Amino acid sequence: MHSEINQLAPPEMAQHSKVPPHLLRYLLQELEQRGIVAEKVLPHTFLGQNTDPSVFLSHEARLTYQQSRLIILKALALTGDESLGLAVGHRQSITSLGLVSLGVMASATGRAALEFGIKYHRLTGSMLEIDLVPAADNALTMIARSRFHEPVLLTFFVQELFAAMVGVVRFTTGSKQAIQRIEMMQAQPEKKSLYQEALGSSVSFDASRNAIFFDAEHLQRPLATADRFVVQEVETLLAGMVQEESNRLGFLKTVEEEVRRGLKNNPSIEEIAGGFSMSERSFRRKLAAFQISFRDILSQIRQSQAMELLLWSRLSSEQIAAELGYSDPRVFRRAFKQWTGETPSQFRKSAIQL
Repeated sequence: MHSEINQLAPPEMAQHSKVPPHLLRYLLQELEQRGIVAEKVLPHTFLGQNTDPSVFLSHEARLTYQQSRLIILKALALTGDESLGLAVGHRQSITSLGLVSLGVMASATGRAALEFGIKYHRLTGSMLEIDLVPAADNALTMIARSRFHEPVLLTFFVQELFAAMVGVVRFTTGSKQAIQRIEMMQAQPEKKSLYQEALGSSVSFDASRNAIFFDAEHLQRPLATADRFVVQEVETLLAGMVQEESNRLGFLKTVEEEVRRGLKNNPSIEEIAGGFSMSERSFRRKLAAFQISFRDILSQIRQSQAMELLLWSRLSSEQIAAELGYSDPRVFRRAFKQWTGETPSQFRKSAIQL
């Protein structure tokens, strides 16, 4: 089993990715309708503060890849539904992406709306790479690619994206014919008709890529909600958000790299601040401006590293504790139980079963 896990190990970037929980909000809604409470899938650290889970899924929240990954895998295991992504995607509406949605609706044409949405899709917490490729007769093909290379998650993310995209395209163009056909890499499901119904188009499986083919004529039609002044205002705001997020992530990434480099030696805030030629006080202030503390960063890195080592390596709990800078393995086990609600050995066992 471990050899299979190692083959699916995500690249380095996956460990440190932090994304808005947009998709997970709709996943929890779908689970609630099916009688599955949030406590069954949310990380244990979210639930130890006696707070409504929705607070942790606000627009300001950020989840690591490992946290998002486990929530989705638990949801898939609990429902046993291979088409769960379709249901989650259908829960979304034209307004679900906030400011990005407003820019999409105010775009001049269907084509402009597609280009706008994909330009800023990262701000919505998208877990896929999305490209728009020119096709014959001025049409477009949207291709979705994995950022993390885990087949089960890729299938879920593609289902969710395509179902949500169908709803957006129908709203903006007012037509079911705007999408010509859809190709999906996943194996042909038992209920193929469910996909045809949900996506409202010709769907083929076992394809070489995940793609939506758009009709050129429908893409050129003007949108009834077009407003170039609104597009300009929204684009200015989103560009500012992109720059702010870039600055934030750039600084925090450097901090995380410094912490990770010295993780075995349990680095102190004074040591890390000194590496930036800053006093401890100034360093704390800068982190506070990004709504995070040094203690949070250290805890998040340890949690992410611990989960990754338990999932992808054969190291014992004692060895992992040492890698994370714990002098006493018992302290590590207590911390891990607080993070996940499970001991390291329980987590490793349940993760392999998923």
